[in-house]
Amino acid sequence: MARRAARALRLALTVLTGAGAAHAGPSDVVALPAAAATESATDAGVATLLPHLDQLVSEAVQDLGLTLTLEPRGAREVPSDGSLVRHARDAWVVLPTLERRPRGLRVRITAVRPGTRVLLTRSELSSPEDLDVRVAVMMRDLMQACSAPAPLDKPALAAQSLAPDPSEPRSAGRAVLALNAAVFGGYVGYSIQSASGSSDERLVYPLVALGTGVGLGASMLVADEWDVGVGGAWYLAAGLWWPTSAGLLLSAHHDVPKEDRYVYSVVAGTGGVALAVASMSLTTVTDGDAALAHSGGAIGMGLGGLTQLFVEGKTSHTPLGGMGYGAAIGTLGAGVVATQLDLKASRVLLVDLGATLGALTGAAAGSPLLLVDEQESKPRTRAWLGGIFAGTLLGAGIGWWSTRKADHPVIGESLPALPYAMATPEAHGTRMEAGVVGRF
Repeated sequence: MARRAARALRLALTVLTGAGAAHAGPSDVVALPAAAATESATDAGVATLLPHLDQLVSEAVQDLGLTLTLEPRGAREVPSDGSLVRHARDAWVVLPTLERRPRGLRVRITAVRPGTRVLLTRSELSSPEDLDVRVAVMMRDLMQACSAPAPLDKPALAAQSLAPDPSEPRSAGRAVLALNAAVFGGYVGYSIQSASGSSDERLVYPLVALGTGVGLGASMLVADEWDVGVGGAWYLAAGLWWPTSAGLLLSAHHDVPKEDRYVYSVVAGTGGVALAVASMSLTTVTDGDAALAHSGGAIGMGLGGLTQLFVEGKTSHTPLGGMGYGAAIGTLGAGVVATQLDLKASRVLLVDLGATLGALTGAAAGSPLLLVDEQESKPRTRAWLGGIFAGTLLGAGIGWWSTRKADHPVIGESLPALPYAMATPEAHGTRMEAGVVGRF
């Protein structure tokens, strides 16, 4: 069944890419015997797969519409680069190599175009079961790379810039994901002990250790199943910790019994992760998106607390409710906005720095309002808090404006439509005409 699926995939690639991907030169292809890399020269398992690799390369060459030239099967050795160039005088030369790696097999295919001295190499990690599909895709990519590339339009360039870096390892955010999952797992274990109502401290450590192990194991399974980048891992962390904090703060604000507050926070954190996963399944998440999600949670918590203090007109207590609602709303809003914008993490941090400096400036400028009277006055307190709120927004706006791109586009390109007005002389007077011009 796997062989039939690989064959069908190769036929589909032939239809999509065209049978003449190598029209620039002769269509004869010399497939050299597959060889084991130097590090795997003595690996018996690799040696048994080399004949199968020869067959896969031969089938891929024929499926791409090229003519396969049989090469005498001598010693399976990796020839030098100069030898490959000499072989490629009148025909293509393809050399597949195989190497054993800790996470699978490293398949490397080197192709030389006829009459050139340039070696093109395609390398990927694969399992023995997926070798059929991997070889077909790699041969297709090599043949396409040798043909003249078509110019890319702006949407294609944007999609290419968002494509993952092939040199980046799979699940580069594995460590970040494991750290956050392990800590949250320990927190879940502690929540279970707290919700049980038991006061025996000997149960805390086993439950925390068990939760940490479960969280760490789950993160490893997720990283092996899906390709989780560093930005995606931090985006998931934002969807985990800020809703968890919001659930803990709101449960304390509404006088939930202490032993049940952790359960509320765990439920909120689980819901936040579910929303983050749903968002990541619809779009590509970058480091800037993750930074914006964390920024929304932090700034939302601060502004929510300021809002509650402003409404109550006093600063003698901790605004748990406002901080909880602000963290939840800020994280949710920033997470949604992050999927619609293409921001760099450095710009988000500079905007956060501007908001922080603006808040401190507003607090410093309004501090004389608190020194007039020893007793706390609601109007003066609200004026001071309003200054902090306004300073935060003003600082964030200045940070956003100061980090804009220096090369501004032409006005006609930056705006979808422009108004216009013109006067046209006629025999009986002047005709005034106004309207909107642009691309719709």
